[in-house]
Amino acid sequence: MVKIPSSDITWIAQRHGQDWRDEAILTAADWLEQLVPSDAWKTRADAVEATFQAAKEKWALGDRVPLFDPADEIAWYLHQARRYADPTIRPDFFLPLGYRIVTLFRRIGQMLPTLSQIEGAKERAERLMTKSLSQPDDGIFELLVAATYKRRGWDSVSFVPEAPGLGKRNDLFVDRGRSHWAVECKRAGRSGYARNERLAGERMAERAHARSRQADRPLIILVRFKEELHRLGDDYLVDRVETFLDGNKPFEWADDGAAGVVFDVDWAQLHSVLTHDDIYFGSSRMVELLLGAYEPTIDYTIEGEWQPAEGRPLHATWVDHVSLVAWRSSSEEAARRKAMHFRGLVARASDQLPGDRPGAIHVGYEAVGGNSADGLRHKFNRDQMRTFDPGTTRLRMVYGNYFMNELVTARNESAAVTETMAWYPVGSAKGTGPLPNHLLFGDDDGLPGSHLR
Repeated sequence: MVKIPSSDITWIAQRHGQDWRDEAILTAADWLEQLVPSDAWKTRADAVEATFQAAKEKWALGDRVPLFDPADEIAWYLHQARRYADPTIRPDFFLPLGYRIVTLFRRIGQMLPTLSQIEGAKERAERLMTKSLSQPDDGIFELLVAATYKRRGWDSVSFVPEAPGLGKRNDLFVDRGRSHWAVECKRAGRSGYARNERLAGERMAERAHARSRQADRPLIILVRFKEELHRLGDDYLVDRVETFLDGNKPFEWADDGAAGVVFDVDWAQLHSVLTHDDIYFGSSRMVELLLGAYEPTIDYTIEGEWQPAEGRPLHATWVDHVSLVAWRSSSEEAARRKAMHFRGLVARASDQLPGDRPGAIHVGYEAVGGNSADGLRHKFNRDQMRTFDPGTTRLRMVYGNYFMNELVTARNESAAVTETMAWYPVGSAKGTGPLPNHLLFGDDDGLPGSHLR
């Protein structure tokens, strides 16, 4: 079962001190934008703004059209980064998507002096802005890894130029004294399996939400799945809701598939804040007020009926009905399947390493809800690497760079990231490789992880 601690979180957002600027983010945005001819960038920036403003009008009418063109996602990233960092345009910062962008650009801004010392960094950033428009996460991750090596004392860090027609090459060469390594970076998204598990959870949750609406009974479901979600069936949760609706008290259950509880919504904290504040419907802040705390490592969906704020249609001035389903998976088979995806990703990355020096691979995971890293997943990843055959590539170490951008709920916070680095020796390799313990978003060692704000 998901257990949420209670606390007094009925604070009211302050009305002063909102004119702050994030200079690191603005510096990063200036650097990246100047890599594109000014006329070309103005055209792209204007297009992003026009698409966003048109979409806002449709969202106000309940039509959830796309907010940006995914073919130029890096332009959307910069649009949101600036709107977070600059108070004059901050009202157009879209928190549900923008929160995961701002920590990336802040770190790039902080690392610009370091990036200027890395051969090929400017060219790699230029590729991010002019060629890899629909996949900005890959290029950003490469820049962060390169700057981290340089900040950690490697004498020479250089990007390997592309060689069209000669196949893919590794991303970096790093050298210090007699130590010479080849480094490859891979930014991992959810595997097809992980996406299917998330969709299975959403289907179960949607049926529970529908039953809550039909019964006109606001409710909350907290569940820890023991079985793979797709094996339980779409009606698994709604069947528990039916039992709950037959009574007048919380319903708890535990079986081979999951353990959980269904209970009525306690409106006290949410309504006390809504009396003074508008709240983005379905946000982490709303979860916090419904449960007493917000736990970023759970998956959840919220549905309901609310009165929209004028000019901000996704913010509620009052909530008339709500249902919340929050879940976490502890399935060993699910973790094992995700580890197989990790092994496949490493195999593809290993093929890009040369055979004339030891190699390291950095796999970047942006953890989201139930996709977060945990001890079980690390165990399976480590087991996979012990039996991995690197062939002639001399792969010695694989790093898992796990970071979770948080939808923060504290009164005076607007962005935070939790980060952990894990390392997995390949085969019989010993030691911790060329970059143990070191975080991408902070300059402290990363054991067991850091919380950066």
